[in-house]
Amino acid sequence: MTKNTVPTITLNNDVEIPLLELGTYRALGDACVRAVKFALNHGYAMIDTAQAYDNEGQVGEGWKASGRTRDDIFITTKIRNGNQGHKSTLRSFMTSLKNLQTNYVDLLLIHWPNIRDFDRTIATWQAMTELYQDGLCRSIGVSNFTIPLLEKLIKETGVVPMVNQVEFHPFLYQRELLKYCNQEDVQVEAYTPIARGKFFDHEGLQQIAKKHQKTAAQVMLAWSVQHNIIVIPKSVHEERILENSDIFFSLDSQDMKTLDNLKPQTRLITTPDAPPSW
Repeated sequence: MTKNTVPTITLNNDVEIPLLELGTYRALGDACVRAVKFALNHGYAMIDTAQAYDNEGQVGEGWKASGRTRDDIFITTKIRNGNQGHKSTLRSFMTSLKNLQTNYVDLLLIHWPNIRDFDRTIATWQAMTELYQDGLCRSIGVSNFTIPLLEKLIKETGVVPMVNQVEFHPFLYQRELLKYCNQEDVQVEAYTPIARGKFFDHEGLQQIAKKHQKTAAQVMLAWSVQHNIIVIPKSVHEERILENSDIFFSLDSQDMKTLDNLKPQTRLITTPDAPPSW
C-alpha cells in the first residue's frame, strides 16, 4: 500500500490534506514509535498528535524511523490549554517543533476553547496566525468548537479556521455543525470516528457491514469519508491500523440514509473544558 491510496481534500487555503489520519491519543513510548512508523509505511501519510498527549517526541521518532521524507507526510499537533495565550503559544510551539524533529507542522490546532477566558483563546489564535504567516505551520484550525464559538472567533479576528476537529461518528451525527462548517469552508475532522467500538453490535450497522463484507469500524469510517470528513482512528495495533485504512469503498444511498439515522445519538467525550451547549 502506498500513500497514493488515500484520497485528499483541499482546505480553504489550498493545502491538500489526506482524508485518513493516524490518531495517537494515549499512544506512548515504543508503542507509539512503532505505530507511527508502521502506519507511514502502510498507506498513511498523516499523523495527529497534541502537546497534551505527551508523545510528540515519539511521533518525531516514528516518522524519522519510517524513512519517509518530511514533505511526503502531514503532521498535526495542538496547543495545550495550559499553553494558551500569545507568548506561551509561541514558546510551546517551538518546543513542539523540537520534539517532532521538524521545522514546521502541516496543521496546528487550538485543542479546546477556553470557555472561562475566551480572550486567551483569541490571543492564541492571533499567535497561530503569526506562525502561519511566517511559514511555520502550513494551516491552522481549532478543535472542539461549537457554532457560536466559531462565529465569535471569526468575528473577533477575521481569520476563518481551516479545520475544526470534533467528535463525529454515526452515533453523533452533528448535522448543524457540519452544515455550518461546509458553508464557511471549514473542514471537519472526526476524532473518535468509530465511537470507541461501543456500537459495533448495532443491528443496522452490522447489516451494512455484512453487505459490503467489511467490519463495523470500516463502515463507520467510510460513512464519515462520504460526508467529506477527515477521519482520525487511533490504534497501536498493526492489524487495526491496516483495517482502518481499508475504508475507501462506496456506501449506497440507502446505506447512508440508514447510517444518518442511527440511534442512540450520544456524545462519548466529556470534560470540564467542554463549551456550553456541548
